Order: sequence, then structure tokens, then C-alpha cells
Amino acid sequence: MVSGFIRYTGVMLALGALGAVPAWAAATKGKSAASSDEVAVMETTKGRMVFEFWDKDAPKTVDNFKKLTRQGFFDGTGFHRIIKGFMVQGGDPKSKNPKAPDLGTGDPGYTIPDEFNAHKHVAGVISMAHSAAANSGGSQFFIMDGAASSLDGKYTAFGHLIEGMNVLKDIASTPVGMNPMMGEKSKPLEWTTVKSVKIVPRSSLAKASGGAEGAKPAPAVAAEVKSVPAAEQAPAKAAAASTPAATKAEEAVPPTAPPAAPADSVHKDGGH
Repeated sequence: MVSGFIRYTGVMLALGALGAVPAWAAATKGKSAASSDEVAVMETTKGRMVFEFWDKDAPKTVDNFKKLTRQGFFDGTGFHRIIKGFMVQGGDPKSKNPKAPDLGTGDPGYTIPDEFNAHKHVAGVISMAHSAAANSGGSQFFIMDGAASSLDGKYTAFGHLIEGMNVLKDIASTPVGMNPMMGEKSKPLEWTTVKSVKIVPRSSLAKASGGAEGAKPAPAVAAEVKSVPAAEQAPAKAAAASTPAATKAEEAVPPTAPPAAPADSVHKDGGH
């Protein structure tokens, strides 16, 4: 066994010296490069949005989003919580029924680790919603419609828009009513459905658009929102509590948010 191992090691070293790369190593490298060049194309009833991922800064979060996307998990869901100037929230499987009484409490049946990083929560950034507990994200995400520094380092930002900022603005401008579970005006009165989400090579965007706008980053927005309306709160992921109308106390909103929501947070919540 020892001599066999030495012979194997010797062969590998010799191959390395000759510049040869084992097939399995080349395949792994190729897969990694291809994965980092993938983008998400989200088709909604208001138009298309394309997201670029931050694989290096949130690898597990990106892998989870891609896995759920390939399973068709997000297809048919909707944006159940909307706060113009702040964010739009989606990813809840229960939102396939816009009239579900517990919107905002859904998940994929498991959670993923937090991967807080240095990326700022500014317009166009996509980030994970979670409850007050650590490592409680799953499938619910939110897309920033403005900047909220209070979320930085507290939510896992894992990508940003490179196409479709106008679509995001249209969704964020949806009329909303009172969300009793959150104590805020964030319940959409008009429903926006996610028709499909696909993971595709970035190069396919240029081919589809004739090389025009596919690869262009969405316009950057100022790092801070000078004035955030009192009703605007951080994306929350609601979790069903022991009582029907209750929800897990997940992170709340900027200091200007209503008393009903905790300060500085985005979480899963019911009725978003």
C-alpha cells in the first residue's frame, strides 16, 4: 500500500512538473468558472429582471438560490411585501396563492447559514430575508428599491440587478394596503407574479439582445437614502407562531418604522 501510494504520488508530481492537469481537476475548475459566469433571469408579469451573483462573498446562499431556481421553486410565486423606496420581498412558496392567510411564513423546509458580507444594501441588491434567529434564511429574498445602511452586515446580500431596474421600480410602485401582521402598509393590492426564474450563462444575454443591454449593470443609486418614510421597514421573513395571527418576531425596520416592527431589520413575516 505504501509503495503504491508513493508511486501514485510520484506520478502526480511528474504530471505537475510537465504542466499536465488531471481530468477531474480540469473538470472541477471548468465547472467553477462556468458557475461564476451564471446569472438569474426572472420573468415577472411586469417584465424581466436579471441578477448577477456574488458567489465569492455568499457561496452557500448563491448555491441555494440556484438549486431552488432549477427546481422551479420560485415559479408562480409573487411579491407578497412591498415598501416603495425600500424593498420588495418574495420567495415565499405560499405566495403561489395570493389570498393565503399566512403569506410571508413559507420556506423550503430547511434553513441555510448566514453569510453577512461587506456589500451595501442599495437599490438593485438582492438579499436574504430571515427571522430573528441566526441562520434562519431559506427561500425568501428581498430586492432593494432604495438604500438602507441599517441592513448592512445583518442580512446576506448575494447579488444585484444588471438589467430591469425599471421593472423593479414598477413592482415597488404597486398600490399597497395595511398589513395587519406587520403593522405597516406593505400588502400589495395588485399582484405581481414571478412567472419563471432561470439560471443561464451570462453570454446568452448578449446573444438574446444582440449584445446590447444584457450585460450592462443597472444604474447605481446613492449609498444612503436621505429620507425614509416612516412606513418603510426592512424586509422580513415571517414565521408562523403558535397562534394563527402571530408571527415569529423577526428583525425589524429602520428607527423611523412604526412601533409594531422591531428596529433595523428584514425578516420573514406573515402578511408580507
